[in-house]
Formats: sequence, C-alpha cells, structure tokens
Amino acid sequence: MQDVQFLYFIFLLGCYCVNLLCVADLLVYTVYKHSIYKLRHTQIGIRPADFKLQRTSCLHSEVVTASIVYSCLHQVTLDRVEIDYGEVTFVEPAIQYLIVANTGQVPVEFEFIKKLNDTGYCKQWLSITPYKDYIMPGEKRDVKLEIYVSPIMAAKLNAGEDKIEDILVLHLMGGKDLFVTISGVYVPSCFGMSLQALCQLPSPLRDVPVANIIQLESHNETDGSQHERPYDIPKEVYSMLNHLYEYGVHDGTIFQQPGLHSEILAIRNALDTAITDKLPGSVHSVAEALLMFLEALPDPVVPYQFYQRCIDCAQEVAACEQIVTEFPSCHGNVFRYLMAFIRTLLYFVNTNRSDVLDSLAMMFGRILLRPPQGIKPTLPTRLLDNRKATFITNFVSE
Repeated sequence: MQDVQFLYFIFLLGCYCVNLLCVADLLVYTVYKHSIYKLRHTQIGIRPADFKLQRTSCLHSEVVTASIVYSCLHQVTLDRVEIDYGEVTFVEPAIQYLIVANTGQVPVEFEFIKKLNDTGYCKQWLSITPYKDYIMPGEKRDVKLEIYVSPIMAAKLNAGEDKIEDILVLHLMGGKDLFVTISGVYVPSCFGMSLQALCQLPSPLRDVPVANIIQLESHNETDGSQHERPYDIPKEVYSMLNHLYEYGVHDGTIFQQPGLHSEILAIRNALDTAITDKLPGSVHSVAEALLMFLEALPDPVVPYQFYQRCIDCAQEVAACEQIVTEFPSCHGNVFRYLMAFIRTLLYFVNTNRSDVLDSLAMMFGRILLRPPQGIKPTLPTRLLDNRKATFITNFVSE
C-alpha cells in the first residue's frame, strides 16, 4: 500500500510540473482504484460480498489524502494584498515592492493577467517587474510595482477621468488567483492641464481645490470666452519662455542637451506652487520642462480639429497663416509666442544655422502637431514629420 501511495504522489507531482493535474487525477484515480481492489481482495482475503463497503471506505480515505497533497502543492503567500502609494506626482517615480513567497513543495509559476474587458494586466501608469516568473519551494520573489505618470497620462488624472486605483490579478499556473489592490492620490499639476483652464487661473495650481480643477477641465468649450481670463497665455508658459529668453538664447546648445530629472521636478514644483520669473535649474532643464509641458497638453497647441488642415496646407505659407488665425485665442497666442522665441533663438546662432532650424522645426513640429487619437496617418511617417517641420518653418524662417 505504501508503494502505491508513493507512486501516486510521484506521478501527481510530475503531472503538476507539466500542468496536467486534471488528467493526472483521473488516470491515477483509475489505476489506484484497481490496485486497492487487487490488494484488498487477493492478498488480504476479503470476501467479495464484504468488498464493496470496505472498498468505498478505503477510497474515501485515500481521495481525502490525495486532496490534501494536491492543496499543499500550491501554497503561495503575499506579504500584503493592499498597497497604498500615498501622494503621486507628475514624472516622479513611486515604487513599492510585493513579496511573493512559495511555501509549497514544488516550483510555482505566476503571472499577472488582465481582467475581463481590460487591454492590459495593469493600468498605463503602473509597471510590474517581473510580471511573470518561477519560484522554487521555500524561495521568495520581490516584485517591483512602479507608478510613473508620463506627459501623455497626466491630462486624464488632472481631469478626474482616471485615478490611481487598480486591482491586480496574480494567477498561479494550475492554481488559484490572488488579488492585490493598488491605491494612491494624484496631485494635480499644470503639466497636463489645458491651455484654456490655465489662462483662467490667476493663482498657482496648488492653491486651487481639486474639485475646481476637475470642473474647469470638464467644460467642452473650444475657447474660454465665457469666462474671465486673467492671462492671454498661461503664466507657466510665460515663466519658462521668459527664463529661456533671459538666460538661454545665447546658449547654442539649448534643446540639444537633456536636463537633470531632479531639476525638472524642482521646476514643476515652482510652477505649481508660485508665480516666479526665475526658475530653478539650468536652461537645459527648463527647456526640457517646456517640451514636457507642451507634450502633456490634452489638446495640443495646434488643436486637434486643425491638425489635418495644417498637414495638408503645410507647403502653402499663406494658408498656414490663415489657419492659425482661426485657432482659439489662447492656442493662437501660445503658438505665436513659441514661434517668436524660436526666431529669437535662431538669431543668435552663428554656425550651422540651417541645421539648427531643421532640428528645432522637426522637434516642435512633432509636439505641437499631434494627430487625434484613433486617426490613422494618411502619409508615411517620414513624410508626415517633414510636413510638420515645414509648417513650423513657415513661421520661423526669414
């Protein structure tokens, strides 16, 4: 009997490793049932008339034992099932770790899987490393859960259309599912706010209640004409461009060198909490912060509704100028202010002016002219980028 039990356990273990437990149970149960009958009837000498009752009792006992063994094979524990990140801010990583421990007797393969109707196993602002792995018996795995709100994600969080909330499904191959709750509070930032909303705010964003921010962003107006606008352009755009006018136009490498991440965070905090003419950090960090700000706009400087017309008319200067006059006022003001800054920047370039012009036109073209979501490009990527650069060149070349 011990030999049969041992064989049952080894066969079950092998089948588990190849993820065929259900088939294993069925096959071994059949073989095991026949073995019990043979052992009980031929070796012990039980009468056929008494065999049915004893066989049933024996099988019940052995199946219970098998169930206990089966359950022991899938013992995985988590150090916690609720993870609270507290305050989450724009482009500032927030990292937590989830410890997955294999307390069973065989290797376990786990994977985070998507929920019904979801496109991924977690929300866009969350990354999981590793999202699938093997764990040997007695070992643990530290799973890194990192929240990072990039420029393309900030607008929905500012507007209340998304929240730092998610439920993760940790699936054990051949076993059960475990659930982990993610929560946090996103701190609104001027990065990801619309130009219309920012023009209506006379005070720094951190001084405005979150409910008011959401209400401002919920309006579907193409212009802020129904509201008093203290500024023709957002004060945040003015602060960054004014800083670059004063300290960066003579630097021939502006927009060509990356800024420091720590300085970009300091610039973000300064813009969100105060109205200031001088910003912290180098001109390269301010320049990168400006590009991030423009990239994070929910509706680009060139509004989505004008995107295709701008692409189609990119080679006609007069047509491009006419389209810009039709922009909502705050969009038109920001566009003209940016073009004036690029012209000033080019004025102080002494060498390779045409190369710098091409580089700036390509860079700002990709950021200022962004296609609406769901619109398939009608031109090859390279030709499309050239059209965007040509549109910008129309306003900055002499």
